[in-house]
Amino acid sequence: MLRRILWFVAGLLAVAILAAAIVPRNTDKQAPPPAALPERATIKAEIGASPAHVRTIPARVGDHLQLTVESDRIDQVTIEGLDQIQSVDATTPARFDTLLDHPGRFEVRMQEAKTLVGVLDVKRR
Repeated sequence: MLRRILWFVAGLLAVAILAAAIVPRNTDKQAPPPAALPERATIKAEIGASPAHVRTIPARVGDHLQLTVESDRIDQVTIEGLDQIQSVDATTPARFDTLLDHPGRFEVRMQEAKTLVGVLDVKRR
């Protein structure tokens, strides 16, 4: 009886070896790792409504912009070209929190005062 069990185990082993020899091996080269995404920066900037000079804020496409504009008057702040508008007054600054998805030069303006307070300069990566 022991001989039959040993022959049976030997037969199973032979079938396993044969199956392993027949199954094709994966000869494909490993896929290259996905292209690394460029680093995304968070641009934090503050602008006063009456700056001594117009402030230029450099950024790149894909960056996260957190812009605060302060004023001692009630007004609205717009970022032209990004379709962003926020109210501002002496106690509450205008806060912009947006992802920059295309390049360009975007003016930051006080609407009522009709003044340019900053320029957002977004370049390609």
